[in-house]
Amino acid sequence: METQRQPRRVRVNLADLVDAFDTSSDMFSMYLDLETGQVMMITEDVRSDLRNIEETLPADLPAEDYRAALVDACEQADGLNSEIEMLLEAVDVEEGFGTRFLALPEADSREGYRDMEAFIETVGSARLRELLEVAINGRGAFRRFKDVLFGFPDERERWFAFKADRVRDRVREWLADEGIEPIEEVG
Repeated sequence: METQRQPRRVRVNLADLVDAFDTSSDMFSMYLDLETGQVMMITEDVRSDLRNIEETLPADLPAEDYRAALVDACEQADGLNSEIEMLLEAVDVEEGFGTRFLALPEADSREGYRDMEAFIETVGSARLRELLEVAINGRGAFRRFKDVLFGFPDERERWFAFKADRVRDRVREWLADEGIEPIEEVG
């Protein structure tokens, strides 16, 4: 008989998670801190700086001395692009990955495209619906879709709310899949 695990209750700011889910780049990764509920972004520049600094540390450095040695090395380093605090956050994520920190999934352009299609179905104006349907065909669909909506401020605002609701649903689904019961914070 399979035992059902109890969801882990985590305080989260759903709006921050929605923003993070909707943001994607090869230049950074996003993580959820399961202790604080904070969404953390670690850039590739920070990771690169951390690797470069770690290469200067002694190989036999005891774990309990690592942070102090890292801070000292950062303070002496030339050409460091990242602040020490950012490097220490990256260390925290690396050390706690899978236990304290969960990687957020990357934004999926197919889901974004389906969001646009679903929104178009809700548009009351036949003219606008047709313009949007044409806009989402081919390369550059997201940009053209936004450009069309720019001329229709009320529909543009409705699109933002529609999309946020859809992303919020994906966030809730992801949290449930990860066995997390969100305790929502506002603001």
